[in-house]
Amino acid sequence: MTSTSTPSLSRRGRAAYAVVAVLAWAGVAATGGYPPPAFYEPGLFAGAPEGWAGAPQRLVECLSYFTELSNIVVAVIATRLARGSGPVGRWTRAIHLCATMMITVTAIVYAALIAPSETLRGIGVITNPLQHVVVPAAMVAAAFVFGPRGGITWSTVARALAIPVAWVAYTMARGALVHQYPYAFLNVTRIGYGQAFAVIGAILVGAMAFLGLFAAVDWGLRRAARARA
Repeated sequence: MTSTSTPSLSRRGRAAYAVVAVLAWAGVAATGGYPPPAFYEPGLFAGAPEGWAGAPQRLVECLSYFTELSNIVVAVIATRLARGSGPVGRWTRAIHLCATMMITVTAIVYAALIAPSETLRGIGVITNPLQHVVVPAAMVAAAFVFGPRGGITWSTVARALAIPVAWVAYTMARGALVHQYPYAFLNVTRIGYGQAFAVIGAILVGAMAFLGLFAAVDWGLRRAARARA
């Protein structure tokens, strides 16, 4: 991880990220709060009043899901890359790496831990596959095909971990206050802190592995491009 050069994206690359941005923003805008669960598990998000009275709580809970955060980060960075025409800065590169990792973790964790027991209803029939399948596939494809290339150092990786680590701290701190958590595998009320932090540790290890994989793929693609040149 020694590359510091991050050239600008091609016109096709910017167009690809414009598509990713539209998909991600559409998913975020259409979600508008999660419907009440068919089966309520004590310790999970639920109980907001119907109508406007419960709107603030539903909004906070909606934005507290890792899925929603990862889609927002993808939407923001894809918009930035679609609009930019110059070299990609180090913070933009770090957030792009972070977004690619977060949306990949979102897709895998959802497929492995959530989808088998979830029943989709209402708008979730559309937004759920959009946010968990379509946006992850589009973002990873855009990153592999169009870049940006280079610019990954150890400090880039450290910056890329800042948002997910902050989400973990926020989720556990808020959960300790309101005794509600976004996911069953983090539900301290039911599984306790030991098991919850074991799952968090496993997910963070997986996140580091994906960051390393994306850095290795980036290095390999740049080396192949230089060889062809």
